[in-house]
Amino acid sequence: MTQIFAAPTQIDHYVCVAKLADVQATGSLLVKSEKHTIALFYSDNQVYAIDNRCPHMGFPLHGSTCKDGIITCPWHYARFDLASGGTFDSWADDVPSFSVEIRDGEVWVNLDPPVDLHAHHYQRLQDGLEQSISLVIAKSTIALLDMGADPTKPFQMGLEFGTRYNKALKSAIP
Repeated sequence: MTQIFAAPTQIDHYVCVAKLADVQATGSLLVKSEKHTIALFYSDNQVYAIDNRCPHMGFPLHGSTCKDGIITCPWHYARFDLASGGTFDSWADDVPSFSVEIRDGEVWVNLDPPVDLHAHHYQRLQDGLEQSISLVIAKSTIALLDMGADPTKPFQMGLEFGTRYNKALKSAIP
């Protein structure tokens, strides 16, 4: 069931997205607000809100298995902490999570990103380079370019990483 609610109020950055009773009754609910499709999960008497797209391959997270505050993507089994959106798997990226408030029986979600997305994707690029995970390297680079980052910066990071470790490799060979 998808519900569509109003735009943010002028008072704060929160948007009413659902009735608390609906989320409690179903355990999870798919909602849309502005440009966001959000999966709500009810776990341990709390409502959590995450982006509905699995950052691993973009499949929907609504309907994922939820246990002990952890959801598992049904497509590739990537696992995420509901409270933070943090992944438990190095090959997947964190899923964006949203702050939630319950007001008068309604679920309100803050649509503002909680972190500096540029810094996050530069860090993920560095992580991908260090762990040699090409999918993370590609996704973080694409995200940075989509956000308008200078295209030479990710390229430069890759060159510096390769140069640094290429020198270390050559000095270790007799």
